Amino acid sequence: MARLSVLCLTVVSAWLPVAANAQVTEVSSVHWAYSSYFGTGWYQVEDNRDVFVLRVTPRWEIREAEFVEDGESTMGIQFSLSITTGLDAFTIADIPGAVKTDNLASLSVTPGAHVTIPVSERWTLRPYAAIGWGTLLGESESAWSYWGGIKSRYTFSSGKLDWAWVNAVGYVGYAPSEGNTEDFWPLMTGLEFDHPMGNYELGGEPLFLGWHGMYTRFESNLDLQAVTASADPISDQWEFGLSLRKEQSPIKIAWFSFDRLGLAYRFSSSGELKGVSLVLQSMFDR
Repeated sequence: MARLSVLCLTVVSAWLPVAANAQVTEVSSVHWAYSSYFGTGWYQVEDNRDVFVLRVTPRWEIREAEFVEDGESTMGIQFSLSITTGLDAFTIADIPGAVKTDNLASLSVTPGAHVTIPVSERWTLRPYAAIGWGTLLGESESAWSYWGGIKSRYTFSSGKLDWAWVNAVGYVGYAPSEGNTEDFWPLMTGLEFDHPMGNYELGGEPLFLGWHGMYTRFESNLDLQAVTASADPISDQWEFGLSLRKEQSPIKIAWFSFDRLGLAYRFSSSGELKGVSLVLQSMFDR
């Protein structure tokens, strides 16, 4: 059954009140072909704010992963379909006014596949891949975008505290109809923790408080000439966040459902890249 979730709302700004009153009036040098990978958000380096991107990703779980000790484990299979659009102008105060046909700058569709491999009761691997096509609306420019890699999660338990060590290596690129092919290699490692919140419940289920820290190294550097308006490369990104989740079922808001709900702060070691994002999934499930 399809589960619709809006992935990683990233409002890239130093302060949320500033972002709430700001308006993007032009599509700048964020290459729209990367937008499906980076997901929903504003992308900003220093004082340069670029196109706002909105991505929704329905997911279909074909088979659930299951580890069987001294037996035959089952690999999980999941398909996704990312639909991404870039907006010429956006204000948080007027979201319905921003999502109009004449305000759409780009549109891309990217199918993806995810395989969950339970190596042991604690250790899980997840290879993933996606390839899609997009175009600038009203123009002849188009591009293929693609990414893939493998994630690893090893879980631990200490009293009521559950925690996991998550790692990933990936490859991301795009091939435009005009111009050169661009790519980079994100390498990620991080820790995430979950702890029950006593008697607090939501929908009759106990609530858990989660927090995480994540570091991503961009091998070959993420070329800001292709992704932002800065001339300097970004070599890494840090992320620290807090979130809430229910013990078993997802958190539902209107038509959407989320594994968890929280906020994270992102920044690069150089200080050029910074932002605030929504936490809607664990690091392993993103």
